[in-house]
Amino acid sequence: MKKFLKFILFLIGFPALLAFVVWKSMTVLEEGATYSFWPYVGIILAGVFFIAYFITFLVTGRKSKKNAGNRKKVVGQVVALVIVSFVFTAGIWLVVDIPLPTILNDATSGTVTFDKLTEDYDDQAEQNGLLIDNFVKWNYENGNLDQSISLDEWLERGWSDPAVQELISVNFKSMDQNGYVTFRGPWINLADDDRLTVPVLVHLIINQREFNEELDFILNYEMIPNVLKTEDHPEDYEDELRPLTDEEKEMLVKWSILDMQGTPMNIDIALPDIQIAGFSLTALINNIINEASAEIVPLLTALNNAIGSEALAGTPIYFGIDATDLKDGAKLSLSISSTVQARGMWDYKKSAWLNSNNLLFAVISIFPARQWLYIWGAIVVFASLAVGAIRLSEYGGKAPKAPADDEFGEGNAAEPDYAAIDAEMTAGMTPYEKTYYYAYKDHLRNNG
Repeated sequence: MKKFLKFILFLIGFPALLAFVVWKSMTVLEEGATYSFWPYVGIILAGVFFIAYFITFLVTGRKSKKNAGNRKKVVGQVVALVIVSFVFTAGIWLVVDIPLPTILNDATSGTVTFDKLTEDYDDQAEQNGLLIDNFVKWNYENGNLDQSISLDEWLERGWSDPAVQELISVNFKSMDQNGYVTFRGPWINLADDDRLTVPVLVHLIINQREFNEELDFILNYEMIPNVLKTEDHPEDYEDELRPLTDEEKEMLVKWSILDMQGTPMNIDIALPDIQIAGFSLTALINNIINEASAEIVPLLTALNNAIGSEALAGTPIYFGIDATDLKDGAKLSLSISSTVQARGMWDYKKSAWLNSNNLLFAVISIFPARQWLYIWGAIVVFASLAVGAIRLSEYGGKAPKAPADDEFGEGNAAEPDYAAIDAEMTAGMTPYEKTYYYAYKDHLRNNG
């Protein structure tokens, strides 16, 4: 019965904890399925802790049995098991949690925080899973990935395919060295949503920057955003891909401040709700734009080509008109878009994440383990203490009997060895002195 009880206590301890860690890690494992062993780091750590605990469980059990009857040694084995159960659950994280927030903040430049992962690591895992999925999709659409293989197959391969890893590494290095680091000093701070006005944008585009002429960038086709978006033509990009010439492939790829931000800069043009001959002004403008699209598109394309020339920005920036909400919402927008999606890239922050996404998945995977090592750690310690109590009852022998209070009374005190004391005290005395000493001591001892 005691063996069965110890087995049950063992199961509800660390094995149950490990099962919870695996269960709560499923989202991380699914989102990072193509990232080799990296999403399993948290489970691996919990597994290593379990192995250490299991070895201690077996060793202390054998030593307790071997030292049966020696209560002091059996108690020592119980204490060792309880200490190990605490150290490899909550104890280790009490130490790790001290430097971890700072390390995480420094490694991600404050873009992934300890508090964020603590509160919702599943959400972060989903975000990081989307990074690789969209990257593969965009680079399949722009021709950077082999078209003879289906998109579904590429998505299944994901980061594990060497071609995808090369795309991420080479293209992010270009974005970093010929983009982010070229905006020195306070320039990059001006890219904030609240500060990036049209004058600031122009300033950031035409400022002189230093570029690394030797950096490669993998791009086989050109994708151009649809410069005129209406209800009839809402596509984000033109349907046809134009293969780049050898000369274009060898050109230095530069990045604008909009590429760092990633999202389009939209400038809303408010239109008054005026009725003309029974027709609203916005409906009339909508009809004109649709009818004149053949003339508007070449003008916008020519503008974009001029801006992208070496004489001006040196990198494409697409001006377009978004009239998709004009008919119903009386809203017309001037859209200024970057090249990131056409080049198969995210904005700088997410591209930096993607470049280290395997390490980020490893970090994210630690948090389900951390959470349950804290939560279930108390159960593991309690179960270990209960197992220790059973072992103590089996192998500890009888506990020493505590003496009763009256056993410490004067009458029950152990009798001193007077002969030895007297022999020591009378050494070197004369016969007369010895006679006096013994007579005096006998008087004291017999009369209290």
